[in-house]
Amino acid sequence: MSKIFFILIVIISSIFGDDEYEYDFDMDVLEPKPYEYSGYLRADNKFQHLQKPKNGYKNYLHLEALLDFKYFYEIFTFNSSFMGSYDYIKDKIREDNFFTNKLYMEAKLNSNHSILMGKDSLGWGKGYFFNPIAFFDRVKDPSQPTKVREGFIISKYSYNKSFDSALKNLSLDIVYLPSTQTINEDYYHLVTQDKKANNLAIRLYLLLCDTDIDIIYNYSDIAEDRIGIDFSKNIQTNFEIHGEFSTKNNHHYNYLLGLRYLTNFELTIISEYLYKSDGLDKKEIQNITSTLPFLAKDYFISLITQKEPLGWLYSSIYYKNMTNLQDYSMQNKLGVAYGFKNNIDLDISYNLNSGDKLSEFGKKSVKDFVWVQVSWSY
Repeated sequence: MSKIFFILIVIISSIFGDDEYEYDFDMDVLEPKPYEYSGYLRADNKFQHLQKPKNGYKNYLHLEALLDFKYFYEIFTFNSSFMGSYDYIKDKIREDNFFTNKLYMEAKLNSNHSILMGKDSLGWGKGYFFNPIAFFDRVKDPSQPTKVREGFIISKYSYNKSFDSALKNLSLDIVYLPSTQTINEDYYHLVTQDKKANNLAIRLYLLLCDTDIDIIYNYSDIAEDRIGIDFSKNIQTNFEIHGEFSTKNNHHYNYLLGLRYLTNFELTIISEYLYKSDGLDKKEIQNITSTLPFLAKDYFISLITQKEPLGWLYSSIYYKNMTNLQDYSMQNKLGVAYGFKNNIDLDISYNLNSGDKLSEFGKKSVKDFVWVQVSWSY
């Protein structure tokens, strides 16, 4: 309000004032900076209760730093995201890692066309915990689904067009991802089975009748072709449904159905059902030792968050449940989060793995743990 009042005084003075007075504005102050940066410093400590030895305990410390930096020059945008981490378990682990999550150059040729080259995480899919159609993205961590993930080295062409009709927006992405022993080596090992390959994905996005729709085709000269489709629709302003479906040459298929609902007292519910036709059944789960997420045929996952309970400002409480519907083992998480005014966030949770001894979560090495997370954002 004070800025508006000052501007009005200047305008009136320039109209009625003497000619001998001149007002000089420094327009450089109003110009946006050619760069942006953000990030965080975070410390995680897990006090873990082990399955073996019985009633044994260990402390797991994880330190993490993230820096995002963007630079703008005419039609070009340089985007980067770097992450460093340190993990420590007494007498077991002491290691540090450095990741380049993003490092690319994008050129916006005009209002419709753009090209991108470098390392990027595409973020395809509408699911919160898992994305069956995210063919060129790494799998999410179900315990931290919103965590920044490392991208792949790609080339991308994008076309975007808006309309004044039932079809509000259309965009087309054509993405090329090479996979060799030295380029995108994770994709090389996991998807193209240690074989050099050229991988192409074409994504068509439509905003049709207020519904977000993606249609994706993935071609590889080594791996099986894949097709995916997703949607997201607001039934009401506080109620959204979404889904994803993908298939490999009409052989194996995955799908996800989910919803997000916000009550008038700011309770948020996110629930999703995931099915994988090539996932493991109960007997197969009993015979494996892998700790990779989402191994079973189907899961039901829910996250319930209450903002500012009992009028406690800047806080929230939450409960998360992930159930393997093949063996009915579970991961449960109950926590409280608080945001301080100086961009420091505190999150304390109790986490429990439960189920039969040979079930997915019942045979985890850690039975339960208290997780304390402190982060500072800038």
